[in-house]
Amino acid sequence: MFDLVDDIIVAVASPAGCAARGIVRCSGPGCVELAGRIFEVADATGLARLAGFRRCSGEIALEADCRVPCDVYVFRAPRSYTRQDAVELHVPGSPVLLQMLVERIVELGARPAQPGEFTARAFLNGAIDLTRAEAVSDIINARSDAQLRSARRMMDGRLTERTEHVLETLAELVALVEADIDFAEEPIDFISPEDLLTRVSHVERELEQLIAAAESTDRLDVLPHILLVGRSNAGKSTLMNALSGMDRAICSPVGGTTRDVLSVTVMLGQVEVMLLDAAGVDTESTDLLREAADLTLAAAGRVDLILYVVDLTGRVDDAFPASIISDASPPTIIIANKIDALGSEVVERRITDLKERHGQPVCPISALHGRNLDALKHGIVDAMDAPSATVGDEVVLVTARQREAIQSALECVRRCRETAAEIDETIDQADILAFDLREALEQVGSVAGSVTTEDLLGRVFASFCIGK
Repeated sequence: MFDLVDDIIVAVASPAGCAARGIVRCSGPGCVELAGRIFEVADATGLARLAGFRRCSGEIALEADCRVPCDVYVFRAPRSYTRQDAVELHVPGSPVLLQMLVERIVELGARPAQPGEFTARAFLNGAIDLTRAEAVSDIINARSDAQLRSARRMMDGRLTERTEHVLETLAELVALVEADIDFAEEPIDFISPEDLLTRVSHVERELEQLIAAAESTDRLDVLPHILLVGRSNAGKSTLMNALSGMDRAICSPVGGTTRDVLSVTVMLGQVEVMLLDAAGVDTESTDLLREAADLTLAAAGRVDLILYVVDLTGRVDDAFPASIISDASPPTIIIANKIDALGSEVVERRITDLKERHGQPVCPISALHGRNLDALKHGIVDAMDAPSATVGDEVVLVTARQREAIQSALECVRRCRETAAEIDETIDQADILAFDLREALEQVGSVAGSVTTEDLLGRVFASFCIGK
């Protein structure tokens, strides 16, 4: 991929499946002229003479008796995503039609694009740096709103801005220390140990501050998990449907309807969570329901928050929550459900009893009628320490690879600082100093891609899909 940057590449750029519109993308010198060989337009001007940022409507001739309507979008270098001539063919979104179109363009001389090759060309041609290329991959693979927002934040290039000054300083220090080596026989002191120590210490502080401000995107890959627990028919499934806004779980007056762990993503203000609805846990049940209850108890040990749903119209004096609510368990909120079915005095008395018995917050609600759900949502957010679940504007988002590179650079800089503090003349340890500084320079440079290897690029673009 990295040594064939002038080939014409082609791939389907729209999502898989049927749709009203599908997109086939081409890039490379001569791709517009190649597309013009199968594109027919009424005014016969042809695509070859079409300027960039233009759309032309006509038909694509896939075979002698097979023509389909097509809109062609032409982009001229360097004002395109890849900074090469590029063309997009927009046709009806039939997967079979899109594949036929790709095969036809390949027959005319293009080759199928490899995963991530369009973005790789954008990087190699200087349109984006490596941090932005990785953000494109994260956007493609985002599985939640939080991941998508974090990927968009990475596209702003803030990490590159934070590393540019460090790169400049390290490059200058490398040059000065290596000059001491090259001119060791000359009475010239290019940089004193004191000056080197001061500047290296400054770089060390910058890298430490960067790591402290860096929030790993891996944290956003897994949403906080919240488990609904309670006796059968306590209203867990009704509550799940009410919080998610959809009929995700079956609601029935017959106990034991839910037997597997159901899941749905729910937005609670600005916080996105994974809500789990599990089988009711009863002391008396069939073998199948007991097995489902065991699954519920196992799930309770792997979640971030437990919502214990209590039916206020039933028994509230059982000791079952003690098997889940303990010092070693996740935070727990007791939900007093079905307050609409009782008088206010009875509700108040039973809620007080729940608080005294279990020493946990109690939130009275009616899942069926949606009463007090806003208060429950706020309680959930508070219990999960929600500020840590959001990403502030001052935070710099990094991938695991980027964090590892910055950490490695910091270790090299620390070694260099320790060496500089122990010498009287730079030339005394110039080889060791130059080695550590150059290693730090390469590690920081690999973050944005100013220092790259084919192995590094291969790892970055391996997660891309074809057509991006």
